[in-house]
Amino acid sequence: MDTQIKRSIFALRLNFFFMGVLMGGWSTRIPELKSALHMSDAVLGRTLIGASVAVFLASRIIGKLIRELGTKKVFYLGIFIFPIGYLLIAFAPNAFFVFLGILAFVLGYMFLDNPLTIITQAIEAQEDRKYLSGFHAFWSFGTLAAAFFGSFLIGRVRYSIHLTGLAIIVFTVLILSARALEDKKSSDSQKSSIALPWFSPMGRIVIAVGIGMMFSNSAEFGATDWSALFLRDVLAISGSAYVGAYLAFETGMIISRFMGDKYIHKYGAAKVIKFSGMFGSTIWLVTMLIGVNIDHFNKPLAYVVILVGYFVAGAGVGPLFPGFLTILGNTPGIDMGTALSRAFLVAMAGVAIIPATIGFISDATNLTYGMLLPIALLFMAGVLSRVGRIK
Repeated sequence: MDTQIKRSIFALRLNFFFMGVLMGGWSTRIPELKSALHMSDAVLGRTLIGASVAVFLASRIIGKLIRELGTKKVFYLGIFIFPIGYLLIAFAPNAFFVFLGILAFVLGYMFLDNPLTIITQAIEAQEDRKYLSGFHAFWSFGTLAAAFFGSFLIGRVRYSIHLTGLAIIVFTVLILSARALEDKKSSDSQKSSIALPWFSPMGRIVIAVGIGMMFSNSAEFGATDWSALFLRDVLAISGSAYVGAYLAFETGMIISRFMGDKYIHKYGAAKVIKFSGMFGSTIWLVTMLIGVNIDHFNKPLAYVVILVGYFVAGAGVGPLFPGFLTILGNTPGIDMGTALSRAFLVAMAGVAIIPATIGFISDATNLTYGMLLPIALLFMAGVLSRVGRIK
């Protein structure tokens, strides 16, 4: 392995870690943001739709930008866009500005994530080994670190100051480490627009992978975005302890993603996705039902049972997203810049509905019933493992 690739791999691990910090940093302050702006569950769910609008916008331009400018320049664009969204969220006076902040943050995030994925898959092809699941483990570790340290700031440091500090730190790290990334540029013959009809054989693979990613993302965001609210509102867990489910989920994700490269290489992405989705969803459901039914006479035990369920759910979700990306990247003749943005569009079109739906179900019944939706989607992600055999 030459020196440039080693430097690029180190930079990728560092960048995935701090992108996880970005995601986890604001997720743990959602209950405070919700309370400060007097948002209902349904209103909070609607603000999260900003993420899907951002992905739609990115899908229209990111493939062309990567072909024209290369992965590194697009990555730099993301570095300058995401802080705008973070600051809008931090200082939002109402739900509409939270929506705008999420839109800008996710748009910048897409400009960071897509180039990193393409660079990683180019290195995998060159080195004939898997890295993507392990890199996503660093992402999960970043979210866990952000949640762990963020939990100590709850009640001590206002969320606006916390988020502003994170934006400054992550911006600085990404701008410095980007120089070590291995750039991937298209040749002049590849810079023309590449047709990818939605319902062509290649397009159907992209749609199927996008749906699998949607189920994976929905299960993950359903766990992370609503976990603190679930413990606070359903089990009446107070203080920083309501971050426990988030930490348990992320710990499970980290472990399974560090192991994911080995098992995806040994058994194939499809088998890993099938087992992880079905097993993780089953244990998550069983532990949630047990926890909410014993809460009234043994709250500490109920809390532990719920945390076990979130840990196993995180372990189940962990390999899904990198697994589906591996399936897409292994498709012969595919243009990853265009295909990846299309797959993300399909994924986020569904994720636009899921957070809002959880909120509506929670308002109409309670959050326990709302959480059945991400559990079901985790199971369906396992079922969709068959997309790996479409080729």
